[in-house]
Amino acid sequence: MDLVGPRSRNRIAIDGLEPSVDRGSVEGETHRRAAQALRSAIPDVLDAYQAGLLHVESALTEQPEPWQSCRRQAVAILEDCIATLENGCPPDTTAAQEYTRLLGANRAFQRVSVAESVRAAEVLWSAVQPAVHAAAASAAPHQRAVIQQKASAAFRAAASVRLYAGCQGYDETRDRILTSADPHSPSHSHSRETQPRTAAAPAREERNDSSEELTARERQILDAVACALTNRQIARKLGISEGTVKRHLYNVFNKLGATSRMDAVLKGAQGARRN
Repeated sequence: MDLVGPRSRNRIAIDGLEPSVDRGSVEGETHRRAAQALRSAIPDVLDAYQAGLLHVESALTEQPEPWQSCRRQAVAILEDCIATLENGCPPDTTAAQEYTRLLGANRAFQRVSVAESVRAAEVLWSAVQPAVHAAAASAAPHQRAVIQQKASAAFRAAASVRLYAGCQGYDETRDRILTSADPHSPSHSHSRETQPRTAAAPAREERNDSSEELTARERQILDAVACALTNRQIARKLGISEGTVKRHLYNVFNKLGATSRMDAVLKGAQGARRN
C-alpha cells in the first residue's frame, strides 16, 4: 500500500530529503563552472606571472626562450588544475615528466640554477591564487573552500611532479657536462675502465662523436627538442608537418646512437662541444 503518494514523493524530493544524486550533480556543475572561469583567467595569470618574474629579476626572463619555456610550463600546470576541477581527478603526467626532464637539461646548458625553477613555481602560485579565488567566488559559500583546496592541491601536485623531473634532467646533464669537461675526473676514468670492450662499442662511440653529420634541419629540430618542445610544437614552429619532424628525429637518433630524446640532447651537446 502506497502511504506517501506521488505528490508527497515529489514534495520530499523538492524539500531535499533525497538529495544524494542532485547534490552530486550540482557540485560537479559548480566545479566545472569554476574550471571554466580559471581557464578564462589564464592570460591574466600569465601576465601576472611574467611581471612577478621580472620583479624578482629572475634569470628566466633575461632571454625569450627561457620565458617561453616557463610560459608553456605554467599553462600546462594550469590545465592540470582545470582538469582536476572538471573531472575530479588529476590527469596523467607521464609525458609532462619526460619533457620537463628535457627542460631541466636545457637549463643546465644555459647555466640557469635549479633555484630559479623553484622560485618560478612560487611566483606562479602567487599569480594563480587571485584567479582561483575569483573562480570560486560564484559558488555557494560552503563550496568555495572546497574548490580552493582542490585547486591548491592540484597546483602543488602538478608543480611538484615537474620540479622533480626538471631536477633529474638538470643533475644528469650537469654531471655529464662536468665529466666531459674533465677527462681525468674519477667518474670519467671509472666509466672508461668499467665499460666492456666489445666489437660493437667502437662503432657506437664513433657515431656519438659525429654530430657534424647532422644536417642543419636536424640540428634545428634537436635544438627544439632541447627546449622541451613536443613534435607538434616543433612542426608548428618550423612550418613543417609532424611526420617530417618524426623522420628527422629518427635520423638524429640513428646518427647519435641515442635511445631517447634526453639521450639525443645530451649526446648532441657533447658532440657540439668537441667540435
